[in-house]
Amino acid sequence: MERSIRFYDVSLRDGNHALKHQLSAEFVAAYAALSGKTSTWALEVGHGNGLGGSSHLVGKSAETDQNLLESARAFLPNSQLAVHVIPGFATIDRDIQPAVDVGVDVFRIASHASEATVCQTHIEYLSNLPVEVHGVLMMSHTVTIAQLVEQAKILLEFGATAIVFMDSAGHYRPSDVGERVRALRSETAVDVGFHAHNNLGLAVQNAIAAIESGASIVDVSSRGLGAGAGNVPFELLALALGMDETAPEEFSGVLALADLVSSNFPQFLPQISPSSIRSGLLGVFSGYAPQVEKLSEEFGVSAAKIWASVAARKLVAGQESMLREIAQDLQNL
Repeated sequence: MERSIRFYDVSLRDGNHALKHQLSAEFVAAYAALSGKTSTWALEVGHGNGLGGSSHLVGKSAETDQNLLESARAFLPNSQLAVHVIPGFATIDRDIQPAVDVGVDVFRIASHASEATVCQTHIEYLSNLPVEVHGVLMMSHTVTIAQLVEQAKILLEFGATAIVFMDSAGHYRPSDVGERVRALRSETAVDVGFHAHNNLGLAVQNAIAAIESGASIVDVSSRGLGAGAGNVPFELLALALGMDETAPEEFSGVLALADLVSSNFPQFLPQISPSSIRSGLLGVFSGYAPQVEKLSEEFGVSAAKIWASVAARKLVAGQESMLREIAQDLQNL
């Protein structure tokens, strides 16, 4: 297994999407304690939409950001504590500085793939503090490779020290991922990270393609717990990379995390469904899946039609309020 790979565990953030943002501080503490026995570089914690994301629009958290972060911090002596930050949800005074005070080590500042400029204030603020700041480009399939590189360079100019691109819709094939990693690596002098979703059942293959193409940060999640069809299952990627043979004790730790998630949330484990496949093929944000299924039942409109209409309107994360309008319009046709 390539030892320079940094595993970035999103189970306690993206996984919170699958749990409808009801993650408890007690589970965070238990997970963080076990995480210390694995090769996890950083553990990301919080609302599914990141710091400050709790709202009636995208879902109310069962716990405050502060409680979740403090619970994780107490049990992470070796790994880095990380957060996802979307400007517009998170503000500096209300959300970011308190996270700094708790002891967050890594801040990921994220925007839609074509809107890197909205990250300027947050990245510049954090770049002056003793924390690591990464720039994140979500829904990266919606821009060309040249545009992705251009947006990445904007984030670096603000002070980001690494670039992570997200396949937020689970739309990519391995060749797509490889092309983007190689382009970012050749055009920047920083670490490149990749975040996959499993809508088409290709998350592990896509993560391997990213590693083989030069990515050094790879997002993982125990049992793939995450929005829509989930993320890269940590245990399956570790197995594919040969950790069971090269680092059997660490692999046992990864399996223990998978057991913990399985035993606590058996009904929330992600599945690849016809709906998630449609989402991936159409390139629609994976996090819309619960709302699409609910609205399909409520209005008697097929999920396939809702996904197609969402794709036609090119909605992005944060536009959940439009989903009901779309379902109502389709019902009236």
